[in-house]
Amino acid sequence: MSQPSPADTLTVGLLQTAPVFGQVEANVRRILELRDGLGDVDLVLTPELAVNGFGFDAGADYRPLTADDERLSVFANRGGAMGIGFAEAVGGGRPRNAYLITGREVRHLQHKIHPVSYAPWNEHLGFEAGDALGTAVVRGARCATVICNDMWHPVIPWLAAQAGAEVLIIPVASIEGVNAAQVQRTWQVILEHTALLLQCYVVFINRCGTDSGAKFWGRSRILGPDGSTLAEAGEAETTLQATLDLAALRALRARTPLLAESRHDVVLNTLKRHSWAEAVPEGHDPVV
Repeated sequence: MSQPSPADTLTVGLLQTAPVFGQVEANVRRILELRDGLGDVDLVLTPELAVNGFGFDAGADYRPLTADDERLSVFANRGGAMGIGFAEAVGGGRPRNAYLITGREVRHLQHKIHPVSYAPWNEHLGFEAGDALGTAVVRGARCATVICNDMWHPVIPWLAAQAGAEVLIIPVASIEGVNAAQVQRTWQVILEHTALLLQCYVVFINRCGTDSGAKFWGRSRILGPDGSTLAEAGEAETTLQATLDLAALRALRARTPLLAESRHDVVLNTLKRHSWAEAVPEGHDPVV
């Protein structure tokens, strides 16, 4: 598949939905309804597990779909590309928390690398972890998908930027928890930090509504590489969009080459040294 030449802009639309756990067909219909209301957009994005909803029981039946399921294929021909969060059936084992970017000129599947391993999520009991990070090109813009908890592991967005990502897509299913203000403040810090230091557009798409007894707080947003908010939703189901200035982003990266300065040799040497140190028997000093 040939790659399109870089475009100067990318118009991104967000569908902040309130899926219901296990109601796959109804969730798909609602996504399509909201998508059709956006009109001509280059890339339309949904939240994490937008097709299946979220269940907190380790034995919950997500009704997982294969990546080529016809219920997902309908998104490929809606105009532009779409990003779809769903539970992917993988053989006879546990499903994977997946995100599919699909369109006439692009198809890319990303799996969540860090399923949350603590209550109330306990995703590691119900989902198989992903083991790779890739990128996709949408209208000449290189994009990477970093699913929810993967953003809490800074090496993942850094690796995405090192792979050339100009747009970080961050599908999320974040609940209010015991301190809603703190949760939202933490996410804002993470998003601004990522946009500024990785010199990229950050597209945060959270779900809303109540599912499996938990309240999801929405407030999806799009941030520019200076950390500013270009568009932001409230707490209810809605759509929003913004046009990303890719030419300005590329000029910024050329003018202030933070990513190009990265010392990959130091990263690799530190990882090797750490692995060696762990293997040295107690009482012996590693050679460093």
